[in-house]
Amino acid sequence: MQIGLTMFNDTLDFQYGTDKCNLDAKNPFSGGSGVLASGCVQPKQAMSVIIGLYVVALLCGIYFAFATGIESLYIAGIGAFISLAYSAKPFRLAYRGLGELAMLIGYGPVLTAWAYYVYAGTVTTDIILAGIIPGLCMWTMILINEIPDYAEDKAAGKKNLTYRLTPKGSKNLFITSLGAIYLYIAVLLVAGVLPPLASLAFLGVPLAVTAAQTANREYANPLKIAKANKYMVLIYSLTNVAVAVAFLAS
Repeated sequence: MQIGLTMFNDTLDFQYGTDKCNLDAKNPFSGGSGVLASGCVQPKQAMSVIIGLYVVALLCGIYFAFATGIESLYIAGIGAFISLAYSAKPFRLAYRGLGELAMLIGYGPVLTAWAYYVYAGTVTTDIILAGIIPGLCMWTMILINEIPDYAEDKAAGKKNLTYRLTPKGSKNLFITSLGAIYLYIAVLLVAGVLPPLASLAFLGVPLAVTAAQTANREYANPLKIAKANKYMVLIYSLTNVAVAVAFLAS
């Protein structure tokens, strides 16, 4: 589903008129994969693979529904809807300033709840709260990845949060969101929702400081802000691995 969503968004963005930059002149962390813009892959070829990926995901969802309970299919259905509605008409959430929130929900509590249900046969409040962590990380990563695409997205009418806030406003929201990730983790640790070992996530604070400083300084330069994009990928990975390891070890 994840691969299908990424390819589907990439293909529709290309068809809508965005993500058509030359590979040699783009930020490597934004603007799509570039394979469609370069002509290496045609949209019809991409869609054939996308359909195949979604069929495989559907079959897996049906299997787990029989193996663990129909509720898992309901949760998966929410995720499937988000993955399609993100870019596809008539919803086009990413073009209406709702894509970031949709990814927070889909990559966060929805995906976490589904995975937990498959193993445990239930979903708890603590799991939903913990699932917001990867959602916040995805929200924050999308924000920084949208900034280099501002001019292209604006020209194509992609009215995401960066379009609405401008790059300056979006980088401010990005910095705030970075802080919110660690504040939220701290609250869950104090509340006992997260195991103590999840405090390893704070090892990413130096990366977050560097990402915030880079975004604050280079938000108007699509290429120089790539350092912040790179560090956000590392923050995303480190944070979620730390939380997952903490749960597995508890």
